[in-house]
Amino acid sequence: MRSPPKRSGSVPVASVAAADAELAETLDNLDGADNYAAWIFEQVQPHLGDTVLEVGAGHGTFTEILSARGARVVATDVSQRCADVLRERFAGDEHVTVVRGGADAVAGQPPFDSAVLINVLEHIPDDDGALRDLAATLRPGGRLILWVPAFQLLYSDFDRKIGHYRRYRKGELKAQLTRAGYQVTEIRYVNTVGALAWLVVARLMHRAPTGGRSVKIYDSCFVPVLKRLEGRRGAPFGQSVFAVATWPGSR
Repeated sequence: MRSPPKRSGSVPVASVAAADAELAETLDNLDGADNYAAWIFEQVQPHLGDTVLEVGAGHGTFTEILSARGARVVATDVSQRCADVLRERFAGDEHVTVVRGGADAVAGQPPFDSAVLINVLEHIPDDDGALRDLAATLRPGGRLILWVPAFQLLYSDFDRKIGHYRRYRKGELKAQLTRAGYQVTEIRYVNTVGALAWLVVARLMHRAPTGGRSVKIYDSCFVPVLKRLEGRRGAPFGQSVFAVATWPGSR
């Protein structure tokens, strides 16, 4: 079995255009995973505040939840295709502003209460630089909320195809955030069953783990059980790392 790539920004991944095309179907499939999206939101919601920057909003699955809960959201994505989808989806929604680009695209706007990145940081070659850039978008005391894939052991060809440079361990991510000047207030692994499924399907069988039927079964049968079992305590391992860090307002 081929060893997984080392955790670094030098992992060769698909081109931006190829990764974006590969992601399109995955994002569409995940748009119907209502239980999974609600599970993420339950963990994110206590840390949001009234103004939210969502970086890498994709097709707007999470943006729609934020908007429905009354948050004022600036949704960004570097993909022109995704930006177009977002503008069409939220046309006329006064709670959502769509901007093409990353954190740098909102320079000059008032600072946000929170910045949310759901499965985004792993797509950025210089994730340390991205964490520093995100700090400039937050008010003093603002929160950075991250949901990233866990464990380099799970790094698969599917990760490479959709543009993942890396997967994360909890301790590594906490150290990165601390170096960037944040105060980490919460960090844990989530989704134990998802980690095992990813290992078998993506890593060992070399298949895409986000097919429409698979997502529907997982969302309806497994996510409700995982919500009860894991709660807010986290797990010893998982498919993802959830982290919340506060920006103190000084470097």
